[in-house]
Amino acid sequence: MTPGVPAARLRPYVRDYCGWFEHWASPLSRRELPTEIIPLIINFGAPVRIFDPNHPARWTDFDSFTTGPYDTFVLVGSSGPSGGIQVNLTILGARLFFGRPLVELTNRIVTLDDLFGRAGTRLVMELHDAPTWDARFAILDREIAVRIAAVRAPSPAVLWTWRRLMETRGGIGIGTLVDEIGWSQKHLVAQFREHIGLPPKTLARVLRFGRAVELIKTGGARLVDVANDCGYYDQAHFTRDVRAFAGVTPRELLKSLMPDQGGFSADR
Repeated sequence: MTPGVPAARLRPYVRDYCGWFEHWASPLSRRELPTEIIPLIINFGAPVRIFDPNHPARWTDFDSFTTGPYDTFVLVGSSGPSGGIQVNLTILGARLFFGRPLVELTNRIVTLDDLFGRAGTRLVMELHDAPTWDARFAILDREIAVRIAAVRAPSPAVLWTWRRLMETRGGIGIGTLVDEIGWSQKHLVAQFREHIGLPPKTLARVLRFGRAVELIKTGGARLVDVANDCGYYDQAHFTRDVRAFAGVTPRELLKSLMPDQGGFSADR
């Protein structure tokens, strides 16, 4: 794995870059959980296999692709030696980089060709042919900056709501946001969902769940303490959210934790 740091001007929109080449001795399936991050996968190796969670024997193979925001888990597998770059966009960064409202992409996977046309193919080829990881990260800095500068941002109220949710990790109530902005709740929810892809309340739950996942990944926290530390009303509410977002119980999720915080296995 080769990490990359985006240019300073891109930090609100891009969390980080990660270049990789890996070959597992046996096929590996991961449970990818919803977060405030939108992954953009530039693929240089075997296709990435996305399984149907309702019918795990069915799958679709993807080369280079991205997603919209998710409020559920995804089962991801390898189909052979893999390599490429993962760009971890914030949801706001994805909204600007893609140049379209994210409601069109909620809980969807879309290829770069479908999203950007020939420009997507050109970007993949340019990144593949670059001589070093640093050169690839510089190309991404340029491409993302150009696209973000060329689009019109959502309204200040939507941006304010986004920032407040991120600052509080989902700990702010919708009523408080409505009071701060001065819009009706119905209008705020509709506009936020249009641009960000999830209603504010759902994103708040995803952010709180993401904090819980971070604590679970440490491997040392008791589940009851995770629920308390992340502001869940009780253990039942915590279990409800884990089932909704991960498809398993908190204990099952903890048991599936891979070594070195490598994510969660879907094979356990």
